[in-house]
Amino acid sequence: MTMKGGQAKTTLAINLAARIAKARRKVLLIDSDIQANVTTTFQRDHHCNLAHVILGKVSNFDFIQLDRYLSFLPSGGEAMVEASSYLGHTRFKDSLFKNLLSSINHRIVIIDTAPSWSDVSRNILMYVDYVIVPVVTDYLGFSGCDQIMTYIDQFKDGMLGQCKAEVLGIAITRSHPRTKLAQTITEGLRERWPDLMFSQIVEETVSIQEAPAFQQSIFDYRKGRTHGAEMYDLLCREIMRRIVQQQKNVHNGNLTENE
Repeated sequence: MTMKGGQAKTTLAINLAARIAKARRKVLLIDSDIQANVTTTFQRDHHCNLAHVILGKVSNFDFIQLDRYLSFLPSGGEAMVEASSYLGHTRFKDSLFKNLLSSINHRIVIIDTAPSWSDVSRNILMYVDYVIVPVVTDYLGFSGCDQIMTYIDQFKDGMLGQCKAEVLGIAITRSHPRTKLAQTITEGLRERWPDLMFSQIVEETVSIQEAPAFQQSIFDYRKGRTHGAEMYDLLCREIMRRIVQQQKNVHNGNLTENE
């Protein structure tokens, strides 16, 4: 989730979902962006899309199967404008998304969000357990990270404990680490959010840029034999380890409360 475009948010969502699927865990990838970048990447659209689910135009989920373990729900593109407007006027304003997706059987759901703050964003926060904030090492990237962190905190405070989503971490997804600017922004991010930064930094590479043009994740492009695939593999592993640790912390906290 981010407030700025160009932060490699879609790239992170696609590659994280693909990496989990390659570990033989069933995962559902949802495109919730009006720009429909995930849908464009895979060149797969469907009558069963997120906009139609929100608007009640489909009664049963019918996901696109990208491979054995990876399912996909397109956004519906421009239809998300109508869907967002509907969310803003329904009496279930911030919880409709959660109610609609409650019947999904997938234990792992990854949602690519729009680079904005909207009724869709708030509904997603009410549904998910964790949020990952991608950031590019430039001034606008840092500013966008600061904005979305503030909005998430304010929304959670306003929901008085009803929103359980936690920021899992901040991932540097496009960096030119040899430049002074990138080094300065990276240091600033680590000083501002030391406990949230993922240690693995993804540098800008040709393979990461080219993979979507071939309708592939970085792990399928050139059979995963690229530096981009290596970096994303390490980042995805770090993300999954942090989720496991967070779940352990919650479990241990519940045990302590019950003693």
